[in-house]
Amino acid sequence: MIRFRCKDTLVLDEDWLRLDMPISPQCFRYTGRQIATIYDSHICQAGTPDIDTVYCAYIPPPDGVYQPALYVPSRHHAIIVIDHRFTLARHAKAWIADRIRELIIARRRPGAPAETPPLAPPLASRQHR
Repeated sequence: MIRFRCKDTLVLDEDWLRLDMPISPQCFRYTGRQIATIYDSHICQAGTPDIDTVYCAYIPPPDGVYQPALYVPSRHHAIIVIDHRFTLARHAKAWIADRIRELIIARRRPGAPAETPPLAPPLASRQHR
């Protein structure tokens, strides 16, 4: 696993595995309602999302609570959501992952084909006499 060391801590999972890098990433702080800005400004470049984006949690030093965070390796950015706090790192990671997923679903084109085709054709309706 990759490890991360700097003044602040980005937790990847409950085992306290971290990303180790010689230079700390550039940190950006946003509120929870700015998920679209986070996605457009940091995760996507020219309309293509960075598939190596890591969902993680951030622990501010005095608090000991977890805030949702992202690490975007292509840009070396750490993004922290400052107005949501959780007692477990996995809850913070799940929250940010769900917000990004919901944004992507909301932005899909209305006429786009479904990702998976239906398993069976619908049954024809029966007419009763």
